[in-house]
Amino acid sequence: MNQRESKFLQNTVLAAQQTQRSYGVPASITIAQAILESGWGESALAVKANNYFGIKAALTSEPYVEFPTTEFISGRQAHVLGRFARYASPIDCFKAHGALLATSKRYIGAMAVAADPEAFAAQLQVCGYSTSPDYASRLIDLMRIYDLTQYDIFGPIDGPAKEAAA
Repeated sequence: MNQRESKFLQNTVLAAQQTQRSYGVPASITIAQAILESGWGESALAVKANNYFGIKAALTSEPYVEFPTTEFISGRQAHVLGRFARYASPIDCFKAHGALLATSKRYIGAMAVAADPEAFAAQLQVCGYSTSPDYASRLIDLMRIYDLTQYDIFGPIDGPAKEAAA
């Protein structure tokens, strides 16, 4: 692991663990997605909008930025201009990511297998988090290469996901 990667992990592990406590999303998944989606925190979207997960702007009233992105539409790669959510801080983005996965009906399948990060990654792809056909395998590779499951914590959920699961 190089210095850039080490620093990124130092800056994201605690936020990922806190969102796991609050929302039940495995820290290893959160970290792997942040690595993949933000290029180790160096993408323009991460730097300019504190968006480490490629989260799209859901409402036109939300702060957003427009960036070119690659989508797979009907199995074909397309370059489009996307509206991405803009966050005041990285921690706000991590919280939004946890809340999105834990409370959106779209990700029920992923949350149902939260105790198994690799199954969670597979379900994220099934649920449509990314249009990339190899999204799950890329997340799993990152979790394995960097031993990200060592950062997962287990115990009761203490946030909004607890109410959503009830």
